[in-house]
Amino acid sequence: MDIQYLLFLQQIREATGGVLNSFFLQISDLSYGIFIWMLACVLFWSVDKKSGRFLFLNIGFSRFFMQLLKLTFCVYRPWIRSDQIVPVETASGYSFPSGHSITATSNYGTVMERYRKHKPLCIFLGFMIVLTIFSRNYIGVHTPQDVIVGTLLGAVVVVVGAKVWEWIDEHPEKDWLIPCVGVVLTVLFLIYISVKSYPMDYADGKLLVDPEKMKVDGFKDAGRLLGVTLGWFLERRFVRFSMDVSPIQKVTRASVGVLLLIFIEKCLTPAVTGAFASAWTNCLMTFLELLLLMVVYPLCFSKLEGSGTERVSA
Repeated sequence: MDIQYLLFLQQIREATGGVLNSFFLQISDLSYGIFIWMLACVLFWSVDKKSGRFLFLNIGFSRFFMQLLKLTFCVYRPWIRSDQIVPVETASGYSFPSGHSITATSNYGTVMERYRKHKPLCIFLGFMIVLTIFSRNYIGVHTPQDVIVGTLLGAVVVVVGAKVWEWIDEHPEKDWLIPCVGVVLTVLFLIYISVKSYPMDYADGKLLVDPEKMKVDGFKDAGRLLGVTLGWFLERRFVRFSMDVSPIQKVTRASVGVLLLIFIEKCLTPAVTGAFASAWTNCLMTFLELLLLMVVYPLCFSKLEGSGTERVSA
């Protein structure tokens, strides 16, 4: 049934000459990769620090659980399951659940939860979630069950996260529990994906999915989880940069920081991981990137601005 649905969408693509292909590819791109971290960074540095913190944490946890499910179930992509499926573009790795659906829901959903009184914004972000989910089916890279489970997982992270972060605000002395959870989950996850078995199926003498490459993705998001939880704690306890600065300073923070993020993602990390090609290098780089964005950069701009620290950790 799921394959039949994808074939139906494929017929629509073919009948319309692929006129909507680029649009849905762009929608997918906005919910993954550098764009989600860019939104979290700008929100954290320059708009609403508390909401930015939540967004960093929710993205980190949602991506972690995404990798846990992907590397546990090892479900092949639709075109591997049926040679009738011809995607708009191929995607690497396992199919279940949809990473774009998870991150779109946790990303846009967190902002919706934080700004729930702003109805037009929430309607727009809800529409973006639906578009992202549909786009993954439309371009042929995920089945309906992939995106449904991904969306549900992202929603659970947002709802549970809101309760946890509310509890932390009520018991600020317990904030050390968050990095502890991050460390424990990271260690257990890395052990698990390193020792478990993976399918080794071949077609025409070629391995369908290389588990070693997929484990690298797992190591990356393990590093991200450790980075966001530790970064959240260190900034909250020790940096505590102030948002009581001028609009010009906020714009400067965001502009310089975004350039820094682009440099890290597009230049520094590829160069380092290319020179030292290992899963552990990828894990270390994503960990250090989040510490840089959440702790080191805020410490630098707060010192340069002379803006001091916030009076109450929020």
